Amino acid sequence: MAKKRTFNLLSRITFFYLLFTLGVFLAYAQFLTSEADEFIDSDLNRRFSWIERKVTYHLDEGVHPDSLVGRSVTSIERVSKRCRKAEYPVYEDFTVYHDELDRNLLHRKKIVLITSNGQLYRVEMNREVQNYYYFRDDIYELIIPSFIVLTILIVLSNAILSGYFLQPFKRILEQMQLYKVGGNKPLEKVETNTTEFVEMQDLFSKMVKRIDADYNHLKEYTEDIAHEMQTPLAIIRNKSEALMISEKLEEEDARTIKTIYDEANHISKIGTTLNLITKIENGEFTDIKEINIKSEIEKQVEAIEELAELKNLQIEKELSDVLQFQIDPYLFDIVLKNLLKNAIRYGSTEGPIKIKTSSTEFIISNYGAPLTISEDQIFKRFVKGSTSSQSLGLGLALVSKICKVSNLEIQYSYQRKQHIFSIKTRKFNA
Repeated sequence: MAKKRTFNLLSRITFFYLLFTLGVFLAYAQFLTSEADEFIDSDLNRRFSWIERKVTYHLDEGVHPDSLVGRSVTSIERVSKRCRKAEYPVYEDFTVYHDELDRNLLHRKKIVLITSNGQLYRVEMNREVQNYYYFRDDIYELIIPSFIVLTILIVLSNAILSGYFLQPFKRILEQMQLYKVGGNKPLEKVETNTTEFVEMQDLFSKMVKRIDADYNHLKEYTEDIAHEMQTPLAIIRNKSEALMISEKLEEEDARTIKTIYDEANHISKIGTTLNLITKIENGEFTDIKEINIKSEIEKQVEAIEELAELKNLQIEKELSDVLQFQIDPYLFDIVLKNLLKNAIRYGSTEGPIKIKTSSTEFIISNYGAPLTISEDQIFKRFVKGSTSSQSLGLGLALVSKICKVSNLEIQYSYQRKQHIFSIKTRKFNA
């Protein structure tokens, strides 16, 4: 599944702010256009009223109407007093071609009736209004460039200031990522005067203290339980051993005591292993070194060869000198011991236990019957096979956990009657 794309908070806020601003710009442009139309009508009416008063004054003074005709007044005609006065004034927009500009310009015409010296005149006035509309149209034409400039300025300020304002937030997140339960390392105080960051840092600090306290209590409890269990388990094992060598013991009773002895050992190992898994999960093993795998394998094989011989199993080795892993030596020792003991315990005499290393991979395999569980269950804790009274998964769960925290990848497969485990360095996707 493709990873969902994410955006930082400031970018999301900026995006919605710009959308809101664009809406405001367009609404305000509409408002300004409406106001411009009202201003054009008001200013033209004022000019027409002034021309109308001027014409009326001259007509009252007896000036001949033809002498008043000019650029602003295009015609003055005497009309009958019985004309339809309710149809006036009349407004009309039209275009006029101007030779000096070689283009058409928009004009507005107003026709009114004027009464002077007992006569009724039809007066036609004309004003050029093209520049008014140029001014009105410029409002919309300037909106988009202005918004683009604003967008660029906001995005630049976002890029410049986000590093400054969000630096405390990023440092707090870094502390969260690096935090380890039970690390006992005090949190660094991040200086900030942003209320939300201060509250987040305080909440994180309280949460860490609570988690550490709970972890320490649980750790003490489990360690105490594991320690206290060892004493009664040791007593049970000692008493069982004493009973098993007793000459008075019946065969059936001996088998029962042997079962008690084995289960006591099993409980002891479970407690120790679970405690170890907990420590691994909480990152308590930090002695990371570059280990030569060949020398470690040879050392462990030498220690368990007698155990393999008791089961008539042969161990074949094909080891490379170049394979190395970055891992805590103690943890890798556990990995090797568990895989080798697992191979001996479940291996069959049908073929040898094979240990092979290349420049990148460590492989161990043994012959045996196929699993009675699915392959993806083998590394889970306390998974049981139908033919085994004991769980298969605790030791392998420990191996899987160690590989995971050590950036190693362990895989299992069953091929040609062989159980095959392989370990190699984990590859991270870019």
